[in-house]
Amino acid sequence: MSMWKKQRSLLAAVCLMAAACSSSTQDLSVRAIVEELADDELLGRDNQSGGAAVARTLLIREISRFAEPIAPEESGEAQYTQEFDIGTNILAIIPGGDLADEFVLIGAHYDGTGNHCEKANCQAATDEDQIFNAATDNATGVAIAIKIARSIARDPEGGPRRTVIIALWDAEEDGLVGSRYFVDNPIVPLGQITAYVNFDIMGANLLPGLNRTTILVGAETGGAPLEAAAARAILASNLDTLNFSVIFGEGRSDHAPFVQARVPAVFFTDANTGCYHGVKDDIHVVDFDKLNQQRAAAEALMRDLVATDTPPVFGTGALATYRDAQELQRVVARAEPDLWLLGPAQAAQTSDFLVVLNGIVAAGFDSFDGSSVGTILGGAANLVAALRDVPCEPFFSTE
Repeated sequence: MSMWKKQRSLLAAVCLMAAACSSSTQDLSVRAIVEELADDELLGRDNQSGGAAVARTLLIREISRFAEPIAPEESGEAQYTQEFDIGTNILAIIPGGDLADEFVLIGAHYDGTGNHCEKANCQAATDEDQIFNAATDNATGVAIAIKIARSIARDPEGGPRRTVIIALWDAEEDGLVGSRYFVDNPIVPLGQITAYVNFDIMGANLLPGLNRTTILVGAETGGAPLEAAAARAILASNLDTLNFSVIFGEGRSDHAPFVQARVPAVFFTDANTGCYHGVKDDIHVVDFDKLNQQRAAAEALMRDLVATDTPPVFGTGALATYRDAQELQRVVARAEPDLWLLGPAQAAQTSDFLVVLNGIVAAGFDSFDGSSVGTILGGAANLVAALRDVPCEPFFSTE
């Protein structure tokens, strides 16, 4: 019998005695979690702030209703936390069945930037609004991570075969500090972690023509099994999910420390929109219909990962592939009618990039070489930077 199966009844008993495990109130919906986390009263959830502490209490209350503590010997919130020098990760367990000593992580960062602006041309605080509420970055990611984990824990057909670890990271905005701390101080051996599924910037739209487009990064890090599972999962939503190699995540979210530690990881994202780290990243820009479809795909992947007989095996492929060029061509072509929102110079640069992409794709797989890799990586980086200067708007119908 596994360690987690042995401890399950004890953990459940401890949880029942803890005030945080109370189920006297109804579970919060995805929308309600986002609204709570993005409320002005939390002042942007900067790590080590009072708003971060309020967020932590809210999130521990939610996950303790369906998941078990990592430290049952502690009391109160400490049962669900991993502290480090500048923050506090939130961690919980859904015990597995016959494969309980194998683990699948699901997570997102819950911290924000508070009232601090990191980029030179950001939407600076105004007299009317001083708070960066971080609704899409990353209250939405946290909300769907909780929703998916809760669904798996309460599956009427039984719990997962593999143990699920729910991980809500702190201090991501300070350089992925919380997730790096976990990798350096894991609560289970890293070699027993089958995969990590990460969410960062969800329910967001880059441009009007991309409001049904989203991104999945890094499936190749788990070899053929994870690539196949990701391909199946994206069919569970009605979104057009672009499937990119891990390099396109730019190492800028919490999947990166796991990949560096040779743990397969998939990153779901909508990339950096014009709302990124600004005062307008508030509840009104969250596309909840899109978020629900993103949840459907990610839940399909999680259910596959916790049950499969062929788990991912860590691997690294080429830095970028011909498929990446095809995916870039699709997204830039779809964005072309809206490029005017980038400004004249950047619109022209992106149009030129599309011409180059068309040529690379037309040349075919056999012609894709190192020069092609450099071209698409450089063009993609320029596009991401340009999109950050697009006006912060919902880009979906609010009627």
